[in-house]
Amino acid sequence: MCRLFGLIANKEVDIKFSMLEAVNNFKNQSQKNPHGWGIGYYKNSKPTVEKYGEQAFNSNRFDALVKEIKSKIFIAHIRFASSGSSHSDYNAHPFIYKTWIFAHNGTINEQRIFELLKAPYNQNFTSEPIDSEIYFRYLMQCIEETRSIYKGIKVAVNEVVKDSIGANFLLTDGKKLFAFRYGNSLYYLVRNPSFLDAVSDETKALIESKSLSNEKAILISSEKLTNTEPWRGIKNGYLLVCDNNLKYKEEKICQEICQ
Repeated sequence: MCRLFGLIANKEVDIKFSMLEAVNNFKNQSQKNPHGWGIGYYKNSKPTVEKYGEQAFNSNRFDALVKEIKSKIFIAHIRFASSGSSHSDYNAHPFIYKTWIFAHNGTINEQRIFELLKAPYNQNFTSEPIDSEIYFRYLMQCIEETRSIYKGIKVAVNEVVKDSIGANFLLTDGKKLFAFRYGNSLYYLVRNPSFLDAVSDETKALIESKSLSNEKAILISSEKLTNTEPWRGIKNGYLLVCDNNLKYKEEKICQEICQ
């Protein structure tokens, strides 16, 4: 199945450790998710995505990109295709719509959700379209119709999960990072120097360097990237909201179907 990674920080940071160096780094996870990879971030406040229909583990560009980019917000994805006939660059995640970046892990009823879309959300797709971009457009439509990010997400996911196998997503508008779990695992970590005594030497060196530069961050991942930090599982049917001050809250937004 696909794998997600997200990060929001108090200043521009890199993601080299999470992508390449952590015990369970994102690149190694791509060995089981060979159908594409992509990284979304904000450059000069504009959403930017670089993605390819190739396996990250065998991609020289993956290594080079994670060493060169910095941002306050990242969304990364490695793909195991469940929708779409082509393992192509345009079917890889993340996706952009206006100022938003989105990536999905799971499989939804793409035909039913597509039929709920209205113009302009049912136009000018950047993928085949696959189910994930349809899901993204439905979220955007619901947010616009309710005039509320929180209400829009709640309306959308309660419709999508009625007949989906997995509806996990990461979503950002460049100011906040949203993580929803339905089906597959999803974890988050508040990286805090107070945990230095409990972590491995490798992770301790990383946190010490970030502490010296006053870097703080919240990480979200389908799998725990390290084995000695206090990762917490997001509950099924819950939305984690992280703002740019690194305040966060986890709230249940699904109805009985997510029990």
